[in-house]
Amino acid sequence: MAVLDEQSLWGSVLAELELSLSGANFQTWFKGKTSILSINNSLVEIGCATPYNKVWLEERYLGKIKEIIDRITGASNTLVFTVSSQNLQPTRAREKLSESRTVPLFEETASTDIQDSLKAANVNQRYSFANFIVGPANQLAYAAAKAVVDAPFERYNPLLIYGGVGVGKTHLLHATASAVLLRRAGARVFYCSSETFTNEMIEAIQRRQTVDFRAKYRGVDFLLIDDIQFIAGRESTQEEFFHTFNHLYSQGKQLVFSCDRNPNELANLQERLKNRFAGGLTVTIDPPDQELREAILIAKAKEANLNLDPSLGRLLAKNLGPSVRDLEGGILRIMAASRLTGRKVDLSLVQTAIGVKTTQNKRSVANFVEEIAAFFSLSPSEIKSPRRSPICAFPRQVAMYLLRREVGLSFKEIATELGGRDHTTAIYAVNKVETLVEKGGEVADLVEDLRKKLFRC
Repeated sequence: MAVLDEQSLWGSVLAELELSLSGANFQTWFKGKTSILSINNSLVEIGCATPYNKVWLEERYLGKIKEIIDRITGASNTLVFTVSSQNLQPTRAREKLSESRTVPLFEETASTDIQDSLKAANVNQRYSFANFIVGPANQLAYAAAKAVVDAPFERYNPLLIYGGVGVGKTHLLHATASAVLLRRAGARVFYCSSETFTNEMIEAIQRRQTVDFRAKYRGVDFLLIDDIQFIAGRESTQEEFFHTFNHLYSQGKQLVFSCDRNPNELANLQERLKNRFAGGLTVTIDPPDQELREAILIAKAKEANLNLDPSLGRLLAKNLGPSVRDLEGGILRIMAASRLTGRKVDLSLVQTAIGVKTTQNKRSVANFVEEIAAFFSLSPSEIKSPRRSPICAFPRQVAMYLLRREVGLSFKEIATELGGRDHTTAIYAVNKVETLVEKGGEVADLVEDLRKKLFRC
């Protein structure tokens, strides 16, 4: 091994990792949380700040770290990870917080000095860039939102983020609004849902206060509107929204929106609004994959002071639904079960709390597809067929939803099992059924009846 002290070697490793990882992931797992404790006869002992940190590095980054160390030292090394605070320096002690630096995922949220501004802007302080967990499914949307904060009114105006239910769109809008208020004293920021925009417009018309309504929405520097899909089909709302959009855009103000799908897919949305959205940046957030779900669960457990073993995190990530809300709900159920029963959080409690079916893996996917098809009075070949008629399309979408939510298949696996479709078809189907189930009603009842039939619960 080449002669190189521990601090210099690890500094070189960190420098390379910083270039290849997202800023948030680098801050979360490496910066100020790792060090080399010792180097002895090609045995490199790496210190990690927490057990979570240790497990995550061993499972996700061992190969990458070893490759860098082997290349720098010119030798083949054995890496050992240890939980130790030795040689770890707090990030804030080594680096002064600046406007442009990337915040770590678990960093504390904003100062209390701007509470009044956040409240006036209708911003939920629970959501920040600091606790938004970044992965391949949402990295582009996260980067775009950060770019709007760093350089508003310039490249990405408007910014529109779209994706299914519970994937983090609302989180990013609130985080963007919070970060703007933190960085830009005196900025006029307002966040609302499209439903709020519509209701306030109707109320203003009824009370003959449209001048006040327009002053409120057109007198801001940053306007963020959530769930823009709900203005589709509402002609008067679209008319007012169009003129509000034009006024703010012409004044060089920043616009940020979210939608549950690409606006081009909204049948009752005016073409001129679609054109306005197309003039900016439109980015998507996909449902989180297995690794991102694990990271989110670790973060949520940490926030709740829940000591969750990494193996249980993997079990939860595999068995809970595809959205972040499903993961949050799982953590809450586990905490409630532990507190109400006085039991420690172990495999048995987790299985009880989230309803893991120990027998379901014994049944093949083909069995599930056959039972789902029979429920809708179809054959398996019909549900897998390319036919797009509602009689086949809706049962197929429900099947995709259940295979994702209850069986834990990946989107690619679902697409393969149901006729060899593209995985984006599975993503769309799961998001669509998820939305319908959350709204309740006939579809929610049907899906629940089918779920109980499949899993005998």
